[in-house]
Amino acid sequence: MLRGSQLKRMRILKNITQEEVADALDVKRNYISMLENETRAIPQDKYEKWLEYLNSKEARAIRDKRLEKKVKK
Repeated sequence: MLRGSQLKRMRILKNITQEEVADALDVKRNYISMLENETRAIPQDKYEKWLEYLNSKEARAIRDKRLEKKVKK
């Protein structure tokens, strides 16, 4: 199981916000912050859903859209 800081690194590399992860997991953004900063343990169900989201088509689409915006600038 990855630690919260490792999930945070993956999220940042994929250019996904905490808010987007929170929406996907149906939790509040500050809860994601606590999990990433390892002040709370990550429940197994949230962990699995989080990994699934980070590797989803939806997450790739978000990343690609942001990259397109950067290229256009």
